[in-house]
Amino acid sequence: MKNVMEAHHKVLGLFLSACGLLALTGCGGSGIGTVPAKGQILVDGQPMEGVMVIFNPTTEGGRAASGRTDAEGNFVLTTVENGDGALPGSYQVAVSKHENAEDDLPKEVDPNDEASLDAIYGQLDTRKQTKSKNLIADMYSNHLGSGLTAEVTSGGENNFTFEVKGGK
Repeated sequence: MKNVMEAHHKVLGLFLSACGLLALTGCGGSGIGTVPAKGQILVDGQPMEGVMVIFNPTTEGGRAASGRTDAEGNFVLTTVENGDGALPGSYQVAVSKHENAEDDLPKEVDPNDEASLDAIYGQLDTRKQTKSKNLIADMYSNHLGSGLTAEVTSGGENNFTFEVKGGK
């Protein structure tokens, strides 16, 4: 019986040690080697909320990272886990912010009046896709033509500021 108890204590000790190691390693990000990376987007010199930022790797074995700006135009990159940063390497960057355009209902239509809506329903082209407008110049939406680049380093600050022009 004593040997059985000693065996249980050893197993319990190993289990607790393993749990401790898992707890320590679980606090270090995604585990794929990302480093913190953040920045700011300025559109015509002003911060803009809701801008999508995508870092597209040019380094072999890289992974894309992305983020969305807050009200001050600041973003934090995510590769695997929220806010884990980006893998060290070279990136081409794309930025965009789309806003749905106004609907094409005639102004005399009351959207709260069913009879008013029924009267014009046959006149509308329901095959149209939702229209959207890019609030940032289209050239920045494609990482291959945006001209925006970044180098994420394992020991660097990795804080990037990009100034772009607004869309028309």
